[in-house]
This record gives sequence, structure tokens and C-alpha cells, in this order.
Amino acid sequence: MRELENNRGEVLIISNYFTPEIGAAPRRIAAMANSFHKNGYSTRVVCPLPNYPSGSLFKGYRFKWRVKEEINGISVDRLFIYPSISKNGFIRAISMLSFSLSLFLYLPFIRVSNVKFVLIQSPPLFVSFTAVFLSKWILRKKVYLNVSDLWPLSAVELGVLKPGHMMNLLTAMESYIYKESYRIIGQSNEIIDHISRKVTRPFFVYRNLPENSIGDFEKMQNSQKKKLVYAGLLGYAQGVLNICENIDFNSLDFEFHIYGMGMEESAIASYCRENPSSNVIFHGPFQPNELSSILNNAYAAIVPLANRIQGAVPSKIFELIDHETPIVFSGGGEGASIIDEYGLGLTLPPGNMVELNAALRRISELSSEEYSKILSNIRKVKQEAFNFQMQFVSLLNFIERP
Repeated sequence: MRELENNRGEVLIISNYFTPEIGAAPRRIAAMANSFHKNGYSTRVVCPLPNYPSGSLFKGYRFKWRVKEEINGISVDRLFIYPSISKNGFIRAISMLSFSLSLFLYLPFIRVSNVKFVLIQSPPLFVSFTAVFLSKWILRKKVYLNVSDLWPLSAVELGVLKPGHMMNLLTAMESYIYKESYRIIGQSNEIIDHISRKVTRPFFVYRNLPENSIGDFEKMQNSQKKKLVYAGLLGYAQGVLNICENIDFNSLDFEFHIYGMGMEESAIASYCRENPSSNVIFHGPFQPNELSSILNNAYAAIVPLANRIQGAVPSKIFELIDHETPIVFSGGGEGASIIDEYGLGLTLPPGNMVELNAALRRISELSSEEYSKILSNIRKVKQEAFNFQMQFVSLLNFIERP
């Protein structure tokens, strides 16, 4: 990491997600903000009042329109949002529009004389469209767009959006934010390839790597049944409930331990209560700093996607690399290519319970030499290919390059 310099100017980050929320986007934006600050930038984040992924405002933020905070030297402006995780698309749209309206009422009046550039997270598209428009035409600043998912394409692949007026509107908004951005950052090569077919811009692939690597990770030996872990969001896109209902973990000699929260949380908890002999154990929500203790005696971890989503490379892959845990990835695409290329575990297509059962049986029956080889591969790639500090230095070079 570069030595701290003073007066490098201010970076303004606009995101629909930020700490203390959990998930890939809040962690990534928080890590970016921390690293800009450590590298001499005055860093300011504009985000909603925290509500993700529960869909309700966190304790201490309810009944407020705006909260101004300072977190580790970073200035944070939290604005009003009507939070929701409703399945109703109209209500979800109202939620996103509420934060967009807050941006319209707030951004034009902030002091930006020292702002060198604006970094904007997308999706959600309503929010990123508003932020790009205001930053480019009202604040008159260069926009660096960070794209973590390809909306509306991902919505179509997930089956939540069909051709029609809404899709046409979102497609137009997507094209606009690409065209009005000075440079574009994406979380996968697939995202960059997709955008490069629409606009010609400088691009940078920025992986969801852990900000603070835990260093060497010592696993505890466990003589009981092998522990298979899922730790993350419990949404429909992950399909963890489907795994619980369709995989016989007793026959695989696995205990399946689930940690997290989300839209499937209550259904998974009910399944475990009603099937106490299933070898599926639900632990509920967890904090990021608890992940090491969760994985310290895990034989392997599963990273599932219910459907193939173009551009999606789950951040859990990189968390598991950092915690030196073999991966069973059900998702295809670039995530599967990474695991196969570096020999980090097993891969299979998304949503196929027959193939998942076979993959779990294969990894359970690995010889000690085969299992040790996977661990060796993970340790090597952790040090060389997926190093957060090296990646951020490259990002700074990309951003500051004339």
C-alpha cells in the first residue's frame, strides 16, 4: 500500500449499501472507502439509512431523515429511504425511488470544490442513474462507475423481469450510466465484456477480495461428521432452502451448517425444526468477524446460485479462499472458471440437485493427498492472484492515470 499523502483531494462515494449492512456490496464499498482514506484521500460516503438485508431500518436510525457520522476518519451521510424486501416489484421500486429522491434533494447542495471524482455503485439502476446524472450535470465531476451486477439482464435471468415497458426503461437507464461515466470498474470479466459491447471506456476488473486478510489460517481437526458450511445471504438467488429439502446429508456423512439471514431465513429455520434428524443445522445471522470461527473446522463450504447469472462471481468465493476452505460451487460462469483453473474445489451447474449430491459425495471421499492438494492450491492463490492490497494499488493507478 502506498505511503499516506495529504491533500490528494476528496473522493465522493455514492452507494445504496454501506457498513454496518452485511453482504458483498456493503463490504466492498466500505473496503474501498477505507483504502482511499488510508492512501491520503479525504473520503465521503453518501448512502441510505442502514436497512439491508433485513428490509427494515437498523436500531438507532429509525424515524430519522438524515444521519451524519464519521467512521474511521470517513465522513458518512445517511439519507432517508423507505426500506423493503417485498416480493412485490412495485414496492421494491418505491424503495429505490425513495433514496433516489433523497439524492435529488441533497446532492445539489453539498460542497464539492475539493472533490476530485465521484465513485458510484450500480445497481440498483434507479439510484445509480440519479447519482450519475447529478454528479455529471449538477456537480460537474468525473464519474467512476462501479458495476457489480448486470441489470436489467440479471433480473431477466432470475425471472423477476419480463419484456415490456419496465425492461425498456431499465435498459435505457443502463445505457445512460455507461455512456456518461468517465471510467468503469466491474467485479468480473463478464461484466466488463458486456459493457464493452455497449461503450468504449477504460475498464478495470476489481474483485470482491477481503480487505484484511487473516493470514495463515489454521483449521481445527474434528473427528465427528464432516462439516459443510454455507455462510451468507439467504435469498432466492442462492436457493439454500432447495438444498435443504433435496439433499440427504445423512447418506453423505455431512453436517450442513447454515449461517445468515434473508428472505428464506424463516423457511429454513422451520425446515430445521421440523426435520431434526436431517443433519441440517441453522445458526441464524452472523457478524463478519465471526467467519473465522465458523470455518475453523469446516471440511468444505458451498457457494450456490439457483440460476446462472451472467457477470456474477460471488464474493464468498474469495472469502473462502482467504479462510483456506475448499469450495463446492454451484453456479457456472466465471466463478466456476476461477475454481477450476486454480484447483480450489469442485464446480457444477446451478440448481441441479442430482449433480450437487454427486459433487458433495466426491469431495467427501477425497483422499488425504487430494484434499491437501486443494488446500495447497488455495494458499498459493491467496498470496499471489487474489491479494487485496495489490489490487487496490492497481485501482489507484487506473483512477489517477491521465
